[in-house]
Amino acid sequence: MITLVLVLSVILATVAFLVTEENADSSLSGYNTLSSTAKQQFDIKAFVPYFRKFHLSLAVSYLLISLFLLFVISSYWAKIFSIAYPLLAYIFFIWKANSFFIKRNKKQYILSITVICFLLIVLLVIMIQFLES
Repeated sequence: MITLVLVLSVILATVAFLVTEENADSSLSGYNTLSSTAKQQFDIKAFVPYFRKFHLSLAVSYLLISLFLLFVISSYWAKIFSIAYPLLAYIFFIWKANSFFIKRNKKQYILSITVICFLLIVLLVIMIQFLES
């Protein structure tokens, strides 16, 4: 479990520094598939610092809380946290990322809401499975 927590924290921290304004066209999923007019409607200059801050915060908080749960509470709750926390964090991330559209595209917004709902359903199913066992 400790290995999982450390590896995931390192991956999240690394992702924070991989995306820059210069390489967003090729490395930022979703942005790289937008048309040039849609890219003009997205504030990439403001989004990249948010992306970095989010992933660094997620990496550090995930590491600290997971280790606390693992060593102080129980490995059971650390496992639940390891699944639920990143999912909840990315639900928030997707919701917040919509605010970086200068002019919001209705299709993009509906897609975002659909992904958020899907992640919530996945989270609920996982939580039910954990609580039943």
